[in-house]
Amino acid sequence: MKTSEFKQAIEGLGFTVVKEDSYLVINGGGSLWLADVSLKYKYALRIYFGAIDEVGEEKTKELFELLTAYASSPIAEREEPKKYYVKCPVTDFYLKIKKDESTKPIWSASKPESELWKSKFTRAEIDAFEFPTDHLKEDEVKNDER
Repeated sequence: MKTSEFKQAIEGLGFTVVKEDSYLVINGGGSLWLADVSLKYKYALRIYFGAIDEVGEEKTKELFELLTAYASSPIAEREEPKKYYVKCPVTDFYLKIKKDESTKPIWSASKPESELWKSKFTRAEIDAFEFPTDHLKEDEVKNDER
């Protein structure tokens, strides 16, 4: 399970997720610490015995199931892979590929993706391109652009 999926599911239960050092803390209303899960160690989690009293048995059960799914996910697979913009070294235009792959790739002055065009690529996607890429520039996509 990806961290982003875990956070979304936890927030869907009405809880908040806060990163503290090497673990994620799950809070109920206010600062009520319900559980935590390690970001460094697989299978490491804690759920606090008062959680049932605070949020009820059903929500505690759902919380437990999400915690165990996330905690049993391999650490290396929890984060989304890095993405890159691919740029032409001469024009600084960005590579864009139509999402339905109905046309050849294009070079564009704008880097944002659209409903039709993809401009952010993982390392695996770049390596799979059927054209040479060694001469192209790569700019890592910042977290706030993902």
